[in-house]
Amino acid sequence: MSPLVFLISLAGLAGGTYLLRLTGVRLGGMTRTAGPDETAPSPARTWLDRSAVVLIAAVALTTAVFDGQELADPARLIGVGAGVAALICRVPMLIAVIIAMAVTGGLRVSGLLG
Repeated sequence: MSPLVFLISLAGLAGGTYLLRLTGVRLGGMTRTAGPDETAPSPARTWLDRSAVVLIAAVALTTAVFDGQELADPARLIGVGAGVAALICRVPMLIAVIIAMAVTGGLRVSGLLG
């Protein structure tokens, strides 16, 4: 990757992060409810929460599936799958990461998948 592409990408990420933070601050005042039920989230708050989850999931999925511009090796994909399965079983996050690392490392060391 050339330095120019890297700097443009970095500037875009920094600008997008600042824009998301600014949007959160601006919408913070509009999301307050004025009724008797102060705990009910407004639709704007719900959409902001969901958009943050979708953004994080997209970055995690892209990192898990691709290695640069190539598809990741099968060991990484199986390791990520093992970590996700552990999270679905309600294992603590640290343990799920260790499981994913152990499965990926074990498959790579054993040489079963290339």
